[in-house]
Formats: sequence, C-alpha cells, structure tokens
Amino acid sequence: MKALFSISILFVFVLFSCTKIGKNLTVKRKVVNPLTGEPFPGVKAELLVSGTLQLPGGGKEIKSTVTDENGNFELNKFSFKADKVRLGDAHGDYFTIGWYKDGEYISDGNTLPIKKGKKLNVDLHLVPYGEIKTSLHNVNCGGPEDTLIFKRSYMVSPTDNVFLPFTFTGCFNNDGAFAKVPNGNYKLEWIVIRSGISNTFSHMLFVPENGQAFYNIDY
Repeated sequence: MKALFSISILFVFVLFSCTKIGKNLTVKRKVVNPLTGEPFPGVKAELLVSGTLQLPGGGKEIKSTVTDENGNFELNKFSFKADKVRLGDAHGDYFTIGWYKDGEYISDGNTLPIKKGKKLNVDLHLVPYGEIKTSLHNVNCGGPEDTLIFKRSYMVSPTDNVFLPFTFTGCFNNDGAFAKVPNGNYKLEWIVIRSGISNTFSHMLFVPENGQAFYNIDY
C-alpha cells in the first residue's frame, strides 16, 4: 500500500511539473482596424514552433484558427514547444501595424513571441491601403545651390516609420506618382535651403482607405 501511495505521489508530482512547464498556452482577443474600430473576420491565427523545424513562413504551425465575424480569435494549446503566434493577411491586402496590449504597442509585424505557460490577451492592428502622391516644384529657383530635403512619416505606426529623407538640388521639378501606402495620417516635412537661408515646413496628409491623397510642395 505504501509503495502504491508513493507511486501515486510521484505521478501527481510529474503531472504537476509537466503541466507547469508545458501547460496551456492561451492567446486571444481580436484583429481590428485602429482607425475605425472595425474588426477583421476570417484572418488566420497560428501557433508556431521555431528551431530546426523552421519553415520559410517563419516556423512550424501546430495549431490554427480564423477570426470570427467580430474579429475575435482564441488559440489554446498544451505545448512544450510553441513560442510564437502569427496573425495576418497572407494575400497582402492589409498593412500590419503591430500588437497592442494595455494601451501600447508591444511589437510590430504580424508575429509575436510568447512565453510558455502564459495567458496573453492582445489585439493585432491592421489597416487597408490607399495611395499617396507628392509633387515637388522649385518655383523660385535661385540656382544650382538651391536645396530641398524632404521626408514623409507614417503617424499611425508604433515604430519610427520614416521614409529616408530625399535631397534635391537646383531647379528641381517633379510631379511625382501615386504609390501604395497604408491608410492613415502622414506627416510631410521639408527643409528649403536657398542663398544660405534655411526654412522648415510641415503638413499633415490623410490617405483614405482604398483612396488617393496628393500634395504639391511649391518652394
């Protein structure tokens, strides 16, 4: 009887230890457009394992689901190996801003590392695309030393999503072209240097969902 009791205690201990190390991973909340509050149904959510079994997509899938009509999802798995969750749109129809938890972005991109044995309540923010065009015209050209330094920043992203500044010299004129960009607010900033005098300007421009926005900079 004592031996049986000892075996029972050992079994409970082993079970507890395994449960503690590999107990249920729970990741849930929703996929939403932060600009409108609209949910994204039908988005695939995956639990992944990194390491030697890593695949081109970023890991081996061990469980998946899709968001419901309200954008909600929940992934539950008893796993020793799962170490990240991935959500997003495989067709590239939406731009992934990042993972949002308790009032702040904790990661950008559509893949988030997770800790074993933890519950994680986190939203993924996606936005649709639009198009933007900026035209630059030196209408007061003073000669080849005129300089324009231009940059554009996406104001919705948690990261410093700044397009590298472009520098143009002389009597520069360009009508630009529409380019595909995430829907949302952009800050346009430019510095004009003429006759050794520097002036700085800025403008906020909103790119609508599936729409176009354009701005002329005449300097």
